[in-house]
Amino acid sequence: MFALFPRLGRCRPMVSGPFARSVSGVHVWCLSNHESSLFLTMWAPSIVGAFFAFCFGACVGSFLNVLVWRLPTGQSVVTPPSRCPKCGHRLTWRENLPIIGWLLLRGRCKACRSAISPAYPIIELTVALLFAGAFLVFYGPLDRGPNDLFHDAASPWWHIQGFSRSWPAYVVVMTLVAGLVAMTLVDAKSMLIPVEIPTFVTVVAFVGWTVQGFIPEPRNFRDFLPIPATNWATAFACVGMLGGLGVSRWLVATGRLRASFSDWYDYVKPGGDGNDYPHARREMMAEVAFLLPGFAGAGIACLVAALIGYASTDLVCQPMTLLGGSMLGWIVGGGLVWAIRILGSLAFGREAMGLGDVHLQAAVGAALGWKVAVLAFFVAVFIAIIWALASLLLRRFSRFFKREIPFGPHLAIAAILFVVARGVLVGGLDGFTRTIEGGVRLATGVEPADAEIPRKSLPAQLAQPRDQR
Repeated sequence: MFALFPRLGRCRPMVSGPFARSVSGVHVWCLSNHESSLFLTMWAPSIVGAFFAFCFGACVGSFLNVLVWRLPTGQSVVTPPSRCPKCGHRLTWRENLPIIGWLLLRGRCKACRSAISPAYPIIELTVALLFAGAFLVFYGPLDRGPNDLFHDAASPWWHIQGFSRSWPAYVVVMTLVAGLVAMTLVDAKSMLIPVEIPTFVTVVAFVGWTVQGFIPEPRNFRDFLPIPATNWATAFACVGMLGGLGVSRWLVATGRLRASFSDWYDYVKPGGDGNDYPHARREMMAEVAFLLPGFAGAGIACLVAALIGYASTDLVCQPMTLLGGSMLGWIVGGGLVWAIRILGSLAFGREAMGLGDVHLQAAVGAALGWKVAVLAFFVAVFIAIIWALASLLLRRFSRFFKREIPFGPHLAIAAILFVVARGVLVGGLDGFTRTIEGGVRLATGVEPADAEIPRKSLPAQLAQPRDQR
């Protein structure tokens, strides 16, 4: 590097820190030899890891292209191998390389020369960048002190544990990201979310967080776990709720409990928007009946926990702490959207939100915890408002903004932002809260409480990140 830029290694800093300003007054960004070697030592492992995450993400994006194309039509996502949809030409391994294959073919089939949509490499590149960006946010040597820019970028737990001791959690989060991308594409195209995708994400989340619980870590890190920890009483209630919902699924499968909207196509033609369906309020009663065994199971589990002496609020063992947090996130995330669906349908007399949105947000909660599931829902509302305003202003210039976008993609985008841009969202939410407080103070003349909620002190490993590196 210094052979290409001989002055780079001889630049003398005029100010503190790795960056310097030249004597002539022209801003020249340069590093001394010591600082550049320190920079490479700090960032080399993260950059190498991000490169592998990028490559793996591109492969996952290639699989998502197959998933999005075949799953809505009922085709297998495994067989037959990838081929041209026009002429059936089977792609060779070179042509099937993510991103590179499309460039080698110059966007056209080798056999029939028909155009290949640029959406394929765009999706592969997007997923690859998301995987690599999340890796850098989680494990990069960023300044994470209380007053630093990246304090809220991600929980310090990720950086302290490192990839070798947090890989199950990373697999869970990246599975969620991939699933959200797939659900967004399918929902935007067909207005439906295949239940197989959020179900797979949920299963991976339950298993992944349980495996993560068996990896040892210091006890004082529990305040910095990526998902909220649970106690014995909450863990028992979550297990009971899931068991009760499993009973409901069995009752529906055996015909003992009627599925909601079972007569949908008697009133709504394929492709219809549901305005012609007259019994939305009645069907909400069927969904409430579906939920009753879940609440009964939670109550029975809490009673059993009290009888055997496990009703304390103490934290449980680490595997159950993380599994319980994942189950609680699944219940809260899905329950929030389901409650709005039921109340909205009862109020307006038509289906307010799809059950696919319920499954999507439940998967978000299972992977990221109940707090992110709740916050992501309200961020999704703002994203939907921004999209609606942009559509009103730009629909005359582009056909893209004339399309009706369901709420599922907004939920997915909000959750992905909490993975790769959590610091920006937290800062924005803090600013929005301060704005509301200022408006209330001006309107009422009442001063808010002076006491601020202190941020959690960082572990000793991150107390002074610059010195520790």
